[in-house]
Amino acid sequence: MSKEKKTYYFELVDVVKFLIKNKKPLSIISIGAGIAAIIFTSPWFIKPLFQSTAIFYPSTNNSISSALLTDSRTRAKDPLDFGEQATAQQFIQMLESDNLKSRVIKNFNLRDNYKIKPDDSEKNYKLGNLYKKHISVRKTPYASIEVNVRDEVPEKAAEIANGIVQILDSVKTDIQKRVALQALAIIEEQYKNKEAEVNTIKQTMRDLGAKGVYSFEEQSKAITELAGKGGNQAYIAKQQASLAQYGSEALSSQETLVLELDKLSELRKKLEQAKVDVNANLSNVFILQEATVAEKKAYPVRWVLVAVSIFGSFVLGCIVLLFTDKIRHIKF
Repeated sequence: MSKEKKTYYFELVDVVKFLIKNKKPLSIISIGAGIAAIIFTSPWFIKPLFQSTAIFYPSTNNSISSALLTDSRTRAKDPLDFGEQATAQQFIQMLESDNLKSRVIKNFNLRDNYKIKPDDSEKNYKLGNLYKKHISVRKTPYASIEVNVRDEVPEKAAEIANGIVQILDSVKTDIQKRVALQALAIIEEQYKNKEAEVNTIKQTMRDLGAKGVYSFEEQSKAITELAGKGGNQAYIAKQQASLAQYGSEALSSQETLVLELDKLSELRKKLEQAKVDVNANLSNVFILQEATVAEKKAYPVRWVLVAVSIFGSFVLGCIVLLFTDKIRHIKF
């Protein structure tokens, strides 16, 4: 046997001797710690909490009109598409926002639920800590989102978990509505301006028509045919004079009107899409699992606390007894 093995063997023997020598006090300490842990982890000291979990996938679509009313030649965003990592992270940020938290606190009266006194000088600080302790969200590896809620009442935990998902959907819809309203106002203004431009061009063409010029190409062709047949020279001369004076303006107005009508048509489509975004509703979440009422408590896990207490007390007892034994053998 090598020197290192002998040293290890003797150290192990010393440990065993020490444990046998002090088995009675160590047993008393460990058993006492176990009994204390059982007592202090009971419902009289630690209120049990029940956990409910809701799981959902976030929708990747932010515009109903772009998903449903896009031209068939253009690839539209699928309103049923879900599961993107970036979108899930955005939803996590919304779930952790003060706006959503304040709605959850108000809707489920969490101040009273967590027994926070209205006149407490630290009521907001305590409420924030209890919210973090009882409510948590996380993104799964599959880009879905879990909402975990713990409460002393299992029915309340399930209600809050499902309610948070609904509130999140509402918050996202509110954000989309706010942006959609701004977009609608901009497009309405552009549409009105373009419509006024078109009406101005039409009025110009009506004025030119009153002056005898209504269609430059058709009139030019008709006058040429009439002149070839030896028609009324005075009439032909008058028409030629009108075309010479106003023909270029009429031709330019006609071409401009065609272009502006196309632009007006595009703006009309955008206006209709913007109105759909403002007035229509499409869920932003795909619920994979609704929260259900828990049958067993999630906290505290008593056997873990008891085991940790016994082991910790045993190790601490060994340290104290070893230290006491060493002090006893020191000669002063």
